Amino acid sequence: MEYFEDRERAESFGEVARDYDAYRPKYPAPLITEIMQAARTTAESRTGDPRILDVGSGTGILASQLRDAGAEILAVEPDTAMAQVARSKGLEVEISTFEEWEAHGRMFDLISFGQSFHWVDPIAALPRIRTLLEPAGKLALAWNDIEPKGEFRDRLDAISARFHAEGTTASLGAAPNPRTAADPSTPADPGTAETAGNFEAVEHPALTQLRASGFTPHESVFVEDLWYSRHNWLSMLFTYSAQLTMDPVKRAVMREELSAEIPDDGLEARNEALLILAGV
Repeated sequence: MEYFEDRERAESFGEVARDYDAYRPKYPAPLITEIMQAARTTAESRTGDPRILDVGSGTGILASQLRDAGAEILAVEPDTAMAQVARSKGLEVEISTFEEWEAHGRMFDLISFGQSFHWVDPIAALPRIRTLLEPAGKLALAWNDIEPKGEFRDRLDAISARFHAEGTTASLGAAPNPRTAADPSTPADPGTAETAGNFEAVEHPALTQLRASGFTPHESVFVEDLWYSRHNWLSMLFTYSAQLTMDPVKRAVMREELSAEIPDDGLEARNEALLILAGV
């Protein structure tokens, strides 16, 4: 099943909207700069700030960063609780799925998806995106991909694998590496079994989807080293759909076992944030 077809997972975030906003990371500043450069290039033929449509905006993490960098933002988000958090930041949010959203003739210099492109059907979404972009407009797909560093990665993966025995997928949030494998839909949830396994390096599936729809994509990876307290790491981890849709008792046991492996002084992690910029 494709991720966008799994509506239980796709619609699971509202119950943890506040935690999602508190513990999910912002995007690296250089990634934001690159998106804004692309948007400004499209908008330079007219006056005013670049217009960006942020799709699947969630609590507005990416949208607020782009607004603060100088963009005029319209966010589209299907979950009411997530949208309420985004609106509390002063963002303009229209509550709808992208498939059902009405553009009413509005056009954009750039359309962004932050941690959300895998929740739409690319066969339907990409042709529509083309109709919403100004000439020379760009599509920006961004994913944070955060993993523990050192021995903790394998230890936490081993625990998670026992709780997600239904299957594993590769981490596709960043550039492929020898530990990742192809899945057609989404980057992995950090700290779950989705990063485990012995696989060959593969191309991010979004690149294939974009080329098939007439886009010319370019990918960049932005690396940053991070530190998490035990509480903050677990709180982030349990805002991901793989955990949100678990049996509550099973989820509590998983959290307890992971907690026991994380030292009192927390853990070091690395974010290999992926940005795909694509033009038509």
